[in-house]
Amino acid sequence: MLIKVPSNNLPFQLELTITTNHKIPLRIVAKDPKKPASKYYDRCPMVDGERKFTLHFPVSPKMLSIYIFNEENGDLPYGEDGSFEVKDVKIEKLREFDVWWNQDTKNFYKFAVNFVQNAGILSATRKDGSPSIYRSDDGKFTIDYYDNITDRNSGEIINTPARISHGSGIIEISKNKFLDYTIPMRLVILLHEFGHKYLNPKMNRSIDYETGADISALYVYLGKGWSPFEANKSFLNVFRKANSDSNHKRFKIVRDFIYQYDRGLIEQKLK
Repeated sequence: MLIKVPSNNLPFQLELTITTNHKIPLRIVAKDPKKPASKYYDRCPMVDGERKFTLHFPVSPKMLSIYIFNEENGDLPYGEDGSFEVKDVKIEKLREFDVWWNQDTKNFYKFAVNFVQNAGILSATRKDGSPSIYRSDDGKFTIDYYDNITDRNSGEIINTPARISHGSGIIEISKNKFLDYTIPMRLVILLHEFGHKYLNPKMNRSIDYETGADISALYVYLGKGWSPFEANKSFLNVFRKANSDSNHKRFKIVRDFIYQYDRGLIEQKLK
């Protein structure tokens, strides 16, 4: 089934109550119908009985399309799938937290949000092999957008969706990787890269300290009301492709931070 929400580029969150008559793999996808590769939420939980879902939209398109369907049956028109029912849909004020951030972080956040919303339609590698270059309004932050990121020595395509130069601060992004990610997943990745260069040193951390970049990214991301689920999914996706003991430890720290933040144990919720 399809629910159309006239979101008008406003921040909000959506509360859904869904019931099933047996255990099913329910798919919930929220996206901008006007842009390719522009999913704001994508989840496939097993649901047996009644379950509530909260969808976070700190930013939104003009019109938001929300698809809800049983993956076993496919996306059938409204009323044709009796395996589940959407009992309640409520639009509520977005829950944000009282976070502190400096002007650089504010400027980068604005730049990053605009980029991740449009990553599916922006050009990447040019015919001569150079990237398409995007800069923030203040000129301080730069993204080099490639079709794929390659190893600087061998020239082979590498798995990472993004990396930052510790010297120049230029962020390289793989379009082919980003197209597979939701908008929130892209954002937390960009904030992680920003954290390496611009936040770790301010906190007397090594610029290459991964956990420090993880936490500073999540602090801003969750503070602005973005989805805890999508953040968790983003880190899981990256760590699965780089499985190691150190990444297992990183993920446990990330998971605990998300859990505590979501419950208001780190920062107070805004009224």
